[in-house]
Amino acid sequence: MQENIIVKPSVEKQFDRFLRQGRALFFSAPCGFGKTVLADTLLDGRPVLRLNAADTGFALPSLEDAWDILLIDNIQDMQEEQDWNALCELIRACPERRFVLLSRGPSPGSLMAFQYTGLMTVLETDDLLFDADDVRRLLRLYGVEAADSEIDGIRKESIGYPLGVAITARHLSGGKHFSPEIVARVFREVFLYFETAIYRRFDLPVRRFLLELAPFESFDLEMARMVSGDPRAGDLLDWLLRYTTMFRCDDRQHYHFWSGFREFLLWEMEREYTEEKRRALLSRGGLYYELKEDYARALECYTSGGDHSKVSELLVRNAELHPGMGHYAEMEKYYRSLPEAEILASPSLMQGMSMLCALAMDYEGSERWYGELQAFAEHCGRQDAAGKQARSRLAWLDISLPQRGVNGLTETIPAVFRLLMNKEVTLPSFSVTSALPSIMNGGKDFSPWSKKDDLLYKTLRIPVEAVLGRDGVGLVDCAIAESKFEKGEDVAGRMLSLLPQLNEVRNRGAPDMEFAISGLLARSQLANGQPTDARRTIEVLRERFAERGLTRFFPNMDAMLCRLSLHTGDIDAADAWYREKAPREPTHLNVMRRYQYLTQAMAELADGRPDAALLTLAPLEPYIPNCARIIDGIHLNILTAIALHRKRDEGWRGRLMAALDAAAEYRFIRTVSVYGTAVLPLLEALDWDGDKAWRKRLMAAVRTQAAFYPHFLEPRLAPGEELTPTELQILHLLCADKSNAEIARIMDVKLPTVKTHVSHILDKLDVKRRAEAKTAAKKLHLVQDDL
Repeated sequence: MQENIIVKPSVEKQFDRFLRQGRALFFSAPCGFGKTVLADTLLDGRPVLRLNAADTGFALPSLEDAWDILLIDNIQDMQEEQDWNALCELIRACPERRFVLLSRGPSPGSLMAFQYTGLMTVLETDDLLFDADDVRRLLRLYGVEAADSEIDGIRKESIGYPLGVAITARHLSGGKHFSPEIVARVFREVFLYFETAIYRRFDLPVRRFLLELAPFESFDLEMARMVSGDPRAGDLLDWLLRYTTMFRCDDRQHYHFWSGFREFLLWEMEREYTEEKRRALLSRGGLYYELKEDYARALECYTSGGDHSKVSELLVRNAELHPGMGHYAEMEKYYRSLPEAEILASPSLMQGMSMLCALAMDYEGSERWYGELQAFAEHCGRQDAAGKQARSRLAWLDISLPQRGVNGLTETIPAVFRLLMNKEVTLPSFSVTSALPSIMNGGKDFSPWSKKDDLLYKTLRIPVEAVLGRDGVGLVDCAIAESKFEKGEDVAGRMLSLLPQLNEVRNRGAPDMEFAISGLLARSQLANGQPTDARRTIEVLRERFAERGLTRFFPNMDAMLCRLSLHTGDIDAADAWYREKAPREPTHLNVMRRYQYLTQAMAELADGRPDAALLTLAPLEPYIPNCARIIDGIHLNILTAIALHRKRDEGWRGRLMAALDAAAEYRFIRTVSVYGTAVLPLLEALDWDGDKAWRKRLMAAVRTQAAFYPHFLEPRLAPGEELTPTELQILHLLCADKSNAEIARIMDVKLPTVKTHVSHILDKLDVKRRAEAKTAAKKLHLVQDDL
């Protein structure tokens, strides 16, 4: 047995299973993971025939040779097909013998059949990385006792890489403390090892290829070709994936380096490439991302490469996009790092800063930049091109700024229409929807227009379509249909005349309007008790948008599909959306995600977590009145009322009254009735002295939705089954695998009391065993998934 070698318990367990019932054990990991010494340690004392596929004259043994266990190191160098066929035949023909195969590359396809049938166990990089206990055990072998903080530091710096941990242990064995100096020494030793054992063994074209991809965290084949300029990039990438484990797959098309090796490559690049050459690589990467419209990563590359002109160019280009297409949140730090003089010299950048501040709810800053742009326009002559650009940007902001509301738009739009007709301005693109499935509640809240929708439809149709251009195709007809829908009217006839316009919208209009029309159709189908049709409407549109690369709509589409799942009681689908796609960022409000925040709160209410829903909704409280978001305000108040009601907080009455007051003012019915069974008991218990005729219509609509979707937002645990605070604490300890005795000690209660609480918990979760309680608790989000 070799000294100062540890074997992870999980590895030892898989090794024992391999000896009992397997035939092959395949180690797949880069250099420095200790594959050879680990295999020697595990096989110590057993008769082993050791071969190395890298040796000259390597040949597989015959069936007649006397051996029980065959160990082949560097098996990635065995590249002849007949050798692999011969090895497979050996494994098939010798069920009593065992094969241990060590490779720097992945398991080859010829051995997959053994893996699928359970005859071959594969140990990969993640299986061999050290955890905190492994680090502590190895340090003790070197005579080092380390504090938990030092163990965590070693794990963080080494990422559990066995060679890095071993070198650290050797340095600390002389009585030194873990420090930045030790870290630097360890990194240098590891990098020198990589250079000798791996990097220098590659051909020069492979080395160059690796170095030129190193600056990028992930890449695909197209990016590899563009950055390296090598027409053989595909062959090089295929070779590296086949014979090394330095790459990991994010999916079928995207790859990233194993992090330790990428750090080495960046270190090697600093030594081999000039600063000018490194900047050129980053500029190529920036161009790739720019062509893919991934402006956040493009800006990161251009900034790292010191290409300030490209940074400014991208920021100007983004400023010309409406919020639904722009990348203001991702680009905020770049906008704010621009010198003020540079912003003041560009109408586009002043427009961008005004919109950026508005989206960040810095309305004072937004109006300040609007004022600067206005001053710029006033100092330019009527024929000055810069003046025309500034006036165009001002007109765009007059219509688009979210804090301006819509009250003045009935005058602004005709005025801008006249400027357009006189060719005094040219407008960037608009989005009335901001990538939301709504016009009434998209980029702005048009509730005030709903009060006189028929009149405005007649008087503003032509100016609106002219001002908005392609963004206005189909808008007016969709807007009035949505207005009537919110007011509870039957819009079937309007939808029948609207849907044929979709082809015109696809050919001459904008995808934003296509989503708005399809979204309205899905909402009307849901309201009519046709959730399957509603889901199909959105799923078909999502497929079409995927084919066209219109992924910016996906977050709100997926949120809409989650709402449909909540209506139909498909809690597993809603849970999947919540885990994988919900924003879950209570300390930061991105106003472009407000539809997702509201959906997240619905999912949390369905999970029986009203406190979590209130936390999700809280950031919307100041935004909604500042930007006159009537419809969002109604949703916010209703969801807050439901959450408070479930907490037995009488404040629910005031919030529901506020929702009803707003809805009644605009005669909105479906904004409230969509909550059906979730809001019905609150409405029945509320003494509201508003419009009785409107309330009668509302209650009828709410009861209809309650009949269609009787379990909407129904908490999985009924009020009598909710866990008490004490039970919730004990559940957390139970899920941390604490025994009843340990729980009693931690909680400072008697053991019989703990047993009683555990029994109540199992009953309320409708399970019989503690392990089942842990699964149920995670599914109900009563504990975190990492417990």
